[in-house]
Amino acid sequence: MRSVRLALAEKGVAHTLVGVDLVKGEHLEGQHLARHPWGKMPAFEHDGNAFYEASAIMRYIDEVFPGPALTPSTPVERARMNQVMSIVESYGYPASITDIFIPRVLVPSLGGQTDEALVEAAKPRAALFLKEIARLLGAGSYFGGASVSLADLHLLPVLTYLRATPEGQALLAATPTIEAWMGRMNERSSVQAVMPAN
Repeated sequence: MRSVRLALAEKGVAHTLVGVDLVKGEHLEGQHLARHPWGKMPAFEHDGNAFYEASAIMRYIDEVFPGPALTPSTPVERARMNQVMSIVESYGYPASITDIFIPRVLVPSLGGQTDEALVEAAKPRAALFLKEIARLLGAGSYFGGASVSLADLHLLPVLTYLRATPEGQALLAATPTIEAWMGRMNERSSVQAVMPAN
């Protein structure tokens, strides 16, 4: 959800954020299920149109609203942006969030115990994710070329939450180019407005 909010902030779009309490199970109630049949977030409505899935919403925001373009202008850079967004969704989020952040941080905050085997098994997948992301960034400043793209905004929340774990801190320390990229991203006003304090 934060990636969508980052896109809105980068474009300067005024919007209303509707809270859904996951702990209370509001994401599985009829009102939210009407917006997203799998009970996930985010869900987005604009001008009579409703969408879910963060990458689809982000692309819509970039196309519909004025402001700086968040999609690169060349076919190669656009393909790289789309590739990174897909890597985040298919590999990065499951390893970093579902299998490390949630059991390490969220479950204990709700009174549960960390599944240490799950976290341990996820570490090699998270390491591969970071290694490949670092390779794709190369010596570039951003994943879309010279300026921030949807890929950067899609990746940052995942890495921010991963960094909130001891495992994530160690993994990120092994990828200094990604650490430097996170530093650049965290200087952006959109990130300071949307992301939790590190």
